[in-house]
Amino acid sequence: MRVDYIDKILSKIKEGAFVDEAKFEFLKDKLKTEALKLYGIGPASIEYLLFEDFYHCDHLATIPPWEQKIMSRLLFNKKLVSTAKILNFFKKHYPNWEKLAFHYIWEDIFWKRKTQHIDWLEKEIRL
Repeated sequence: MRVDYIDKILSKIKEGAFVDEAKFEFLKDKLKTEALKLYGIGPASIEYLLFEDFYHCDHLATIPPWEQKIMSRLLFNKKLVSTAKILNFFKKHYPNWEKLAFHYIWEDIFWKRKTQHIDWLEKEIRL
């Protein structure tokens, strides 16, 4: 029965059989190192890869310039603040969930854009 399999897997997870944080950190570092060897892959690509494909919700180290401008407006109501200030904001307010929080804020403004005109945003994205 399928329930029996699920129960056994959950028991193993509770015992800690599948969770080795050090191994996950090693894999994250290895992935970053190897992916950066590929042509056209840079720090921003690594950010997207770690979050979108490997679900690292804590990894926020790079903010591309156009995202920096938008986050500056959303978080500080200023045209431009340093990426360090934005990164510190997320580390302070959302420890261990920085990238997920960034993503939610990002998605929220673009969902709002679907139903309302946001002049400053339109100027930044120039679509």
